[in-house]
Amino acid sequence: MTHDLMKRTMLVLVGLWIVMVAGYASAETPADVNGTWIGSTLRGASTMTLVLKPTGNTVNGTIVGVGTADGPVDGTVDGKTIRLRFDNDTDQTPLLNVKGDEITGLLSGTEITLRRAK
Repeated sequence: MTHDLMKRTMLVLVGLWIVMVAGYASAETPADVNGTWIGSTLRGASTMTLVLKPTGNTVNGTIVGVGTADGPVDGTVDGKTIRLRFDNDTDQTPLLNVKGDEITGLLSGTEITLRRAK
Protein backbone atom coordinates (compact mmCIF):
# COMPACT_ATOMS: atom_id res chain seq x y z
CA MET A 1 0.00 0.00 0.00
CA THR A 2 2.69 2.53 0.83
CA HIS A 3 4.37 1.80 -2.52
CA ASP A 4 1.13 2.78 -4.35
CA LEU A 5 0.84 5.92 -2.26
CA MET A 6 4.41 6.92 -3.14
CA LYS A 7 3.73 6.32 -6.84
CA ARG A 8 0.60 8.47 -6.72
CA THR A 9 2.38 11.23 -4.83
CA MET A 10 5.25 11.23 -7.34
CA LEU A 11 2.78 11.29 -10.24
CA VAL A 12 0.97 14.29 -8.74
CA LEU A 13 4.27 16.11 -8.13
CA VAL A 14 5.49 15.44 -11.68
CA GLY A 15 2.15 16.64 -13.04
CA LEU A 16 2.39 19.87 -11.03
CA TRP A 17 5.95 20.39 -12.21
CA ILE A 18 4.86 20.01 -15.85
CA VAL A 19 2.06 22.56 -15.36
CA MET A 20 4.49 25.03 -13.74
CA VAL A 21 7.08 24.65 -16.52
CA ALA A 22 4.40 25.09 -19.21
CA GLY A 23 3.14 28.24 -17.47
CA TYR A 24 6.64 29.66 -17.26
CA ALA A 25 7.30 28.97 -20.94
CA SER A 26 4.09 30.69 -22.02
CA ALA A 27 4.94 33.78 -19.95
CA GLU A 28 7.81 34.68 -22.26
CA THR A 29 9.08 38.23 -21.88
CA PRO A 30 8.56 40.51 -24.90
CA ALA A 31 11.42 40.85 -27.36
CA ASP A 32 13.49 44.03 -27.18
CA VAL A 33 12.20 46.06 -30.15
CA ASN A 34 13.22 49.51 -28.95
CA GLY A 35 15.07 51.66 -31.46
CA THR A 36 15.43 52.36 -35.15
CA TRP A 37 15.19 49.50 -37.65
CA ILE A 38 16.35 49.89 -41.25
CA GLY A 39 15.83 47.47 -44.09
CA SER A 40 14.20 46.67 -47.36
CA THR A 41 12.06 44.23 -49.22
CA LEU A 42 13.51 40.92 -50.27
CA ARG A 43 14.13 42.34 -53.73
CA GLY A 44 15.64 45.53 -52.30
CA ALA A 45 13.06 47.66 -54.09
CA SER A 46 12.73 50.23 -51.32
CA THR A 47 14.44 51.23 -48.10
CA MET A 48 12.27 51.33 -44.98
CA THR A 49 12.83 52.87 -41.58
CA LEU A 50 10.81 51.71 -38.59
CA VAL A 51 11.21 53.51 -35.26
CA LEU A 52 9.71 51.69 -32.28
CA LYS A 53 9.27 52.61 -28.62
CA PRO A 54 7.80 49.82 -26.47
CA THR A 55 5.96 50.21 -23.19
CA GLY A 56 5.42 46.78 -21.69
CA ASN A 57 3.67 44.67 -24.33
CA THR A 58 2.55 47.65 -26.42
CA VAL A 59 4.63 49.53 -28.99
CA ASN A 60 4.31 52.88 -30.75
CA GLY A 61 6.36 54.42 -33.51
CA THR A 62 6.59 55.45 -37.15
CA ILE A 63 7.38 53.80 -40.45
CA VAL A 64 8.57 55.41 -43.69
CA GLY A 65 9.48 53.96 -47.04
CA VAL A 66 6.50 51.65 -47.48
CA GLY A 67 4.32 53.98 -49.56
CA THR A 68 0.73 54.59 -48.54
CA ALA A 69 1.28 53.00 -45.13
CA ASP A 70 3.93 55.59 -44.14
CA GLY A 71 3.18 57.24 -40.81
CA PRO A 72 2.42 56.36 -37.21
CA VAL A 73 2.14 52.72 -36.12
CA ASP A 74 1.15 51.02 -32.91
CA GLY A 75 0.84 47.44 -31.89
CA THR A 76 1.67 44.68 -29.48
CA VAL A 77 4.74 42.59 -28.74
CA ASP A 78 4.08 38.98 -27.76
CA GLY A 79 7.26 37.06 -27.07
CA LYS A 80 9.24 37.18 -30.30
CA THR A 81 6.48 38.60 -32.53
CA ILE A 82 5.16 42.09 -33.21
CA ARG A 83 1.68 42.80 -34.56
CA LEU A 84 1.56 46.32 -36.01
CA ARG A 85 -1.42 48.52 -36.85
CA PHE A 86 -1.12 51.49 -39.17
CA ASP A 87 -2.86 54.74 -38.20
CA ASN A 88 -3.68 55.74 -41.78
CA ASP A 89 -6.67 53.42 -42.39
CA THR A 90 -4.80 50.61 -44.11
CA ASP A 91 -6.17 47.14 -43.49
CA GLN A 92 -2.70 45.77 -42.77
CA THR A 93 -1.83 44.17 -39.45
CA PRO A 94 1.44 42.42 -40.27
CA LEU A 95 2.86 39.85 -37.91
CA LEU A 96 6.63 40.35 -37.78
CA ASN A 97 9.21 38.05 -36.16
CA VAL A 98 12.02 39.36 -33.97
CA LYS A 99 15.30 37.50 -33.63
CA GLY A 100 17.98 39.54 -31.88
CA ASP A 101 18.72 42.59 -34.01
CA GLU A 102 16.59 41.47 -36.97
CA ILE A 103 12.88 41.75 -37.77
CA THR A 104 11.42 39.72 -40.64
CA GLY A 105 7.95 39.19 -42.00
CA LEU A 106 5.44 40.11 -44.67
CA LEU A 107 4.29 43.67 -45.32
CA SER A 108 1.76 44.25 -48.11
CA GLY A 109 2.46 40.71 -49.30
CA THR A 110 6.18 41.44 -49.68
CA GLU A 111 8.86 39.85 -47.51
CA ILE A 112 10.87 42.40 -45.53
CA THR A 113 14.00 42.29 -43.41
CA LEU A 114 14.87 45.09 -40.99
CA ARG A 115 18.00 45.37 -38.87
CA ARG A 116 18.48 47.46 -35.76
CA ALA A 117 20.50 50.60 -36.46
CA LYS A 118 23.52 50.87 -34.17
